[in-house]
Amino acid sequence: MPPLKKRRFGPCFRHTSIVTTIPQDSESACPTIVESYRDFEPPASFRRTVETLLHYVPPKYLIGLKTIVLTNRAGLTSNKRKHKVWSRNRKVRLAESLGSYSRASKSSPATVSLYVDNVVESGIAWWNRVPVLRYVVAGKVLYHEIGHHIHAVHRPVHEQRENVADDWSSKLTKHFYREHCWYIFPFLYVLARLTSPIFKRLQKAA
Repeated sequence: MPPLKKRRFGPCFRHTSIVTTIPQDSESACPTIVESYRDFEPPASFRRTVETLLHYVPPKYLIGLKTIVLTNRAGLTSNKRKHKVWSRNRKVRLAESLGSYSRASKSSPATVSLYVDNVVESGIAWWNRVPVLRYVVAGKVLYHEIGHHIHAVHRPVHEQRENVADDWSSKLTKHFYREHCWYIFPFLYVLARLTSPIFKRLQKAA
């Protein structure tokens, strides 16, 4: 997989109350964000978190991905709740998953769905109040599903599809933190220098 270029992307969203519309031009390939919940109130910052994460995906990898659907278990039809998808060589119910990717067909474009209630339940509540940590869980899920799109459309390789999606998720996550959260790295460097002697002494004592 090629290295991701270090680039800070400008805003590509025009806000409405329900749907975010993205100009489809050469400089912006951001998909439309659609929220569709039933009997569920998502965290106030969740949509903004997804928008921020999308900003740092190289636009060429988003070409062909038309929609990001933010929904919940109750927002699925009864058939979709019962529908099963492959995950790590086993089938799981769609309603139990954190996200899914639907390839483009003759009747519908490529779509990533995030099941926000499941995503929120899989994380730690207070993380949403910490600027760096709020991206951890949502980023892992979103980038994994985008990884499926990259694998299917842009960078097909003959490997297990979940492994490829995980690889892309890791690569996109590292790129995001380098670009968006660059300010934490000097702190981490100093912390590593301070704690390194302690760990070395503990290893010698052991």
